[in-house]
Amino acid sequence: MERESKLNEIQNNNESSSTPNPQVKVSKTYKPRRAFTNSYKLRILAEYDACKTASERGELLRREGLYHSRIAVWRGEKASGKLQGTKNSKKHSNPLEVEQLARENALLKQKLAQAEAIIDLQKKVSELLGNHILPVKNSEEK
Repeated sequence: MERESKLNEIQNNNESSSTPNPQVKVSKTYKPRRAFTNSYKLRILAEYDACKTASERGELLRREGLYHSRIAVWRGEKASGKLQGTKNSKKHSNPLEVEQLARENALLKQKLAQAEAIIDLQKKVSELLGNHILPVKNSEEK
């Protein structure tokens, strides 16, 4: 009898825990930020510049869900040359960084060539001394 009452009590607790707590606030879920391609930016800038009146420009911004500040930022990007192509390709605009990467690449190529020469030399020395690094397969042993 006691056992049954405890089971009923546990079941009642489980049922009551499934109802949401009114004091806990549900956090709002946000949409991810929009990402615009360069071709879209250029198209919108062209449409915006083609508008003759402020009401036409406002209509375009409302239709696309944009603000004027975004248009201003895109104009700045276009003026600086960041919106030239239709692809979002990351270009190195800093010539010092490009030069540093080129020097580092040349140094790594030189080290690779040196390491390959050392390995070749080690193979030749091991063959001369008769200590083979890799086992030699004899066709006569078959």
